[in-house]
Order: sequence, then C-alpha cells, then structure tokens
Amino acid sequence: MVDLNILIGGQAGQGIDFTADIISRVFIKLGYNVFNYRWYMSLIRGGHNYNIISISKEKIYAPYFEDFDYIIAFDQNTVNLHSKKLKENGLIIGPKNVVYNKKIDVDLDYYYKKYNVDKKYGNTIILLAFFKYLNIDKEIVKDVFEKRINDPEELKLIDIIYNDLNINSKENIEKRIYKKQFYLSGSEGVALGAIAAGLDIYIAYPMTPASPVLHILASLRDKYNIVTYQPDSEIGAINIALGASYAGAKVMVGSSGGGIDLMAEAISLSGMSEIPLVIYWAQRYGPSTGMATHTDQSDLLEALNIGHGEFPRIVIAPGDPAEAFEKTIEAFHIAYKFNNPVILLSDLFLGESKMNFDYIYVPNIEISRYIDLEPPKNYQNYKINDQGYQLRAIPGFDAIVKASSYEHDEFGIETENHEIGQKMSEKRMKKLESIEKEIKEFEPYQIYGEGNKLIVSWGSNKMPILESLKYLKGWKYLHISYLSPFPKEIKYLLEESKEIVSIEHNLTGQLSKLIRQELGIEIENRLLKHSGEPFSIKEILNYIKNL
Repeated sequence: MVDLNILIGGQAGQGIDFTADIISRVFIKLGYNVFNYRWYMSLIRGGHNYNIISISKEKIYAPYFEDFDYIIAFDQNTVNLHSKKLKENGLIIGPKNVVYNKKIDVDLDYYYKKYNVDKKYGNTIILLAFFKYLNIDKEIVKDVFEKRINDPEELKLIDIIYNDLNINSKENIEKRIYKKQFYLSGSEGVALGAIAAGLDIYIAYPMTPASPVLHILASLRDKYNIVTYQPDSEIGAINIALGASYAGAKVMVGSSGGGIDLMAEAISLSGMSEIPLVIYWAQRYGPSTGMATHTDQSDLLEALNIGHGEFPRIVIAPGDPAEAFEKTIEAFHIAYKFNNPVILLSDLFLGESKMNFDYIYVPNIEISRYIDLEPPKNYQNYKINDQGYQLRAIPGFDAIVKASSYEHDEFGIETENHEIGQKMSEKRMKKLESIEKEIKEFEPYQIYGEGNKLIVSWGSNKMPILESLKYLKGWKYLHISYLSPFPKEIKYLLEESKEIVSIEHNLTGQLSKLIRQELGIEIENRLLKHSGEPFSIKEILNYIKNL
C-alpha cells in the first residue's frame, strides 16, 4: 500500500539515481518508509534510465510500477515513455523544454544566468522545485544534502535557489515521528555483511550486476583495512582468491553470468582442496551476454551443480537487503568453519534496490578464521573423522600444510589408490551432515502471513510477494533462503496447504524442480517470468485471484 509514488527519469549521466536517493532520504527523515527501485540501460551516457520511489506510512517491500503521483522528467523521452502511468491528478516536474499539459516548469536557464550556476546542477534545481512544491521544510532538505554530498557550491545553492523558487501549492506532506533507520541496497548488504564477517580481501573482475559490491568495498577499504583487487580475468580472480584463503585470509570473489562460468573449474578445486571461499553470484538476464542490466533467476540449477565432481555445494539466496547482510555473515561462517565453497546467490533486482529498515539482525555467530595455530608437526590437512572437517592449519607454522587439486591421502599427498579415493570422497561429503545441523541454528526458510494457501519462492521475489500479501486473505509465503542443503523439514508446510503457487523469475520453474527432486511434491500452479523486469504486485495479485 503506497501513499506516494514517484518516477524520476532521464538519460544516463543526468543524476537520476542521485536524485532518487535524496528524495528517499528526505522522506525517511519525514518518518516514512521507502522503496527505491533502479532501472538502467547498459550505457554510461544517454539512453533512458529511471528510478521509482514508492513511499508509505507502513512498511513497504517493493516498488509500484504504475499510478504515479509525480514524474520528475529530465528529458522529453521520460514523458513519452511513462506519462500514461501518471494518475489522473498527477503532475510532471521538469525543465521548460519538456512538454506536457499538466506540468510544473522549472526555468533552468534563468537560474544558470542569474546565479552563474554550472549546468551540472540542473537536476538539483529541479529536485529543489519538487520539494518546494510539496512544502517540505528546507532545513530537512539541507540536512540530507549535507550528509550525502561534499560539494560546498551545491550546498550553497540550496538556500539561494529554494528561496528564489516561485512555486506555490497547497500540498502538505505530513511530518511523522522519525526513528533512526538503516537504508541500504542488496549490494550494500552483501558488502557490509562481508566486512562484519571479517573479510580481508575481495577479488573481482567487473561484471554487472556484481560490480557494485566491488565499488562499495573499494570505497571502504581504508576504513576497514580490507584489500580490493581487480585482476585481468575471472579465472585469475578466483585462483588468486584460493591462494589467499589457503594462506589464511578471509576472501570473497564476485561475478555474474559468463564470469561465473569461467570460475566453475576453480570452484571444483575449492571443493577438492577444501580451501574455504565465498562466491558472490549476482544473476543477470541470460543466456550468454543477455541483457546485462536486467534481472533474472535462471542460474539456480547451475549454482546447485557448478563444478565437476561431487563435493558439498552450499547455496544461499537472500531476499532483501537486510537478509543479504545476515546471510553473507552466515556464508563466511559456513565456508571457513567447514572448509568449503559457499555460493551467495543474488540478482540485479536485489542488488540495486534500496529500502529502509528499523533494525538489521546480526546472526549470533562467532567471527573466527577457524585456524589451528598450534598444529602438530605431523599435521594431516585431510584427516578423516566423524565430522568430515577440522580446524585447518595454514603455512608459516611448524606443520607442513599441503593442499591438492588431485585426489590425495590425509596428508595431502597425491594418490591413485582406489580405497583411499573412496574414503576421501566420503570424507568430503560427510561434512554436509555437519553443515545441515549447523544451518538449523539459522533460518534456512521463513514463513510470512497466515492462511491455508501457500506461495513458495526464493531470492528477490520475496520483496513483491510480501507487498502482495497485504492484499491477499488466506495466503502465507514460504521463503526459502538455503537452497543447498535443502531444508526438507518444509515438506509438512506444502502437504498441509490447500493450494500452492510457485513464483520464479525463470521460464522452467527451477525451484519447483528442486522441490520435486527433494520432497517428491509437484507444484502445478507456477507464475513464471523471463522478461528482465521484476514481478509487479499487480502481476502477482492477478495470477492468484484468477486461479
């Protein structure tokens, strides 16, 4: 349920995302909840980009893709593309050269000449006009700008332009009680979760939509004493990461699409050598190059099976920015306690969407490297035991630590002995039982709402589904965060439900296939999509109401 719905559109390079971020922060300061959705083309300049900011007095989980109260249009193309979704009494705000019958004109040339203002501040002037029309307190606007930017000239403009804007309206945005909020994107959740988990090194070759995590961590490297490194390829990235992890560092790599494909062999190496590693996998529309800046959920089955040979594959898929923070910490814990690769599966919609939270849950987990600092001189890196894992040793101490891509004995020495091969294969898979016990202490799945009908989904679909639940009676939502190992205890939820709907952003129903494989339950009602655009609330409601 939305109280105010705003679209900001224009060309890449016109400050659309910055404008949306300022608006979101101002409304959070006014005591509202916001969802800031970003859509952009694979261009540095030009094209068409837009943000949607859906604002509500109550918690809001997803954007509303239509019925806009305001469109802030930096160019005519924004009007041409989106004005049909403007409410009957809605308004467009933009420069004079943008034409529409219900519009607030902002004469940018007037301000450029009168105050000798650089044209790069055009979006700020239009933004101030929007706030002035809504009669929002200038001091709140200034406070947000001061915390967001470090440009004295732009800050000086706020007083001058705000006072000079000749805009009168009867609009009055109610100022509500403000409580300090966390406001973050999925990418920020992953980056901050990695830091909280003790990250030492993040290695990535840039690839949308994984790149924002690299940018965020690079901006924080001095503050948190972490290393970010961009090598010449994804193959180089993951092999460097394995070397660093072997030496004792906490490491994460990140990529998407074809970049992950290039990492597949080294993920198998991580499984065989039992060198811990976290892999941040941000899905994009595929196959092949696909549409780089559009969302997708087509890589689930690949994530569950990536790399040749049999070894435990841990796949965790958070559904919102706060959960991204929480599950990233858990991913590091599992990887480094059990000496195993862990995949953190995200997508563009989650990575680029921002929302506010009253609090963010921090898992009650010991932040440890799980390193044996006093290993025996006859240390066995691959000792067979009932758990399937042990504290690992690292080079630099008394013990010799051997890690091998070949099959090996308990000391890490290469072998072609069939009996040893059988025992070592069983040893690697044995730790899956230990991991399954461990994740029961976390939340491998969550249930939202009440009713005898069930929606089942995963990943970023959580956000529009939770918003849709506000309009649905008798329905609850099962959100599965741990896709491997799969939480088989959910079987009772499916068996007791009168009706089940699976919702996925792929065409083959990959989660439904996984449920059939793990639980023997066939889900017949499936809402599937592969357009590159997230599910809208309207799509979900229409499908369920027409069952």
